[in-house]
Amino acid sequence: MIAIPHNSNESNGNKFFPRYPGANSIEEERRQALERARMEPLVEIVQNKGESECMNGLSGVYGPPDELCDFEKVRQPPFEDCGDGTGFWGQLGLGCVSRLDYVRNVLLEGLREEERMGVNPYKLGIVAGTDTHNAIPGAVAEDRYIGHRGIREGTPEQRLGPGGLHPHGVVANPGGLTAVWAAENSRDGIFEALQRRETYATSGTRITVRFFGGWDYPEAMCEDWSSLDFATTAYEEGVPMGGDLAPQPEGSGAPRFVVLATKEPPDPGGSESTPLQRIQIIKGWINAEGQPAHKVFEIAGDPNNGADVDLETCERIGTGFDSLCTVWIDPEFLPEERAFYYARVVENPSCRWNTYECIRLPEGDRPESCSDPSLAKVIQERAWTSPIWYTSPTDKNASAKR
Repeated sequence: MIAIPHNSNESNGNKFFPRYPGANSIEEERRQALERARMEPLVEIVQNKGESECMNGLSGVYGPPDELCDFEKVRQPPFEDCGDGTGFWGQLGLGCVSRLDYVRNVLLEGLREEERMGVNPYKLGIVAGTDTHNAIPGAVAEDRYIGHRGIREGTPEQRLGPGGLHPHGVVANPGGLTAVWAAENSRDGIFEALQRRETYATSGTRITVRFFGGWDYPEAMCEDWSSLDFATTAYEEGVPMGGDLAPQPEGSGAPRFVVLATKEPPDPGGSESTPLQRIQIIKGWINAEGQPAHKVFEIAGDPNNGADVDLETCERIGTGFDSLCTVWIDPEFLPEERAFYYARVVENPSCRWNTYECIRLPEGDRPESCSDPSLAKVIQERAWTSPIWYTSPTDKNASAKR
């Protein structure tokens, strides 16, 4: 079995607050951490009640703001910051918000726990879901969203409304998808891939993403990315998403990461798929002062390509990429700092579901949310890969982990 934490953005810090009930020694804490890591190899990063990758402005987060962290947030300021504590009532949109409600900070907390006791309880691969209550899993298209709760969201007015007691309605989204790189399309093959974290999540788009890390990938590797040699070399010379980098070979420089992404295939039942805009790598590490830090690196594509969308028609404006592939070398690598890396692939802007819904309604029948400037009308769909982890060869806890 596998346990997958669900909707951490509503947990008021409780879901990933480091606790070891009944443990009276570091050894007992390690045993609990190892068991958690074994049973809980994945975490959900997005579903209909919001995205849980990251949030700007929370305490205890060291690094520059990330402009893409504002994506599909159900909770909006002002709210209380949990700081180093926890709160209650997050499922109702109440209580404090914790940095540990968001996956990037949980991954960093895992590095801190590993630094402290030699075991990382939060070595988490990335998945997503819809959390739909309509028995239509996978129905994530923005232009055909019909809500999540049956007759409670059976009309455009209900979907575009406040959502009642829980934060649903117009602030909800169609949910995400999990992608799995399995050796075969079977229950066992898929389950084994989930266990080894060779997964990625999307916000609903069907982008294809590959992500590998190693020490000796050739810089020309992307020149023939569509051939079988690409995957063969990637696996033979390194590890896929969800894996641990091999120890740094003597004389090697910084690790190399290969990211390949192709846009969503054409949808016969809907609109044209959106071009890709860029690929980023997010690095998290524990710095020399023992503080968790993170940084976003732009590695492929063009974040300033001028792409946009016509809010009157939802027609996409501008150009993008059908595919992107690159070999990236960490320019700030320090061998003594443990770290993780994951890729984020971002599409050009497109209309959010509520914009499609409002356009379909006669102007006089549109609810207030259609003209509310605080509600997002445009989104940039995206994918997040499972991380790849690096452990320093001088790690004082290396023997404990083994």
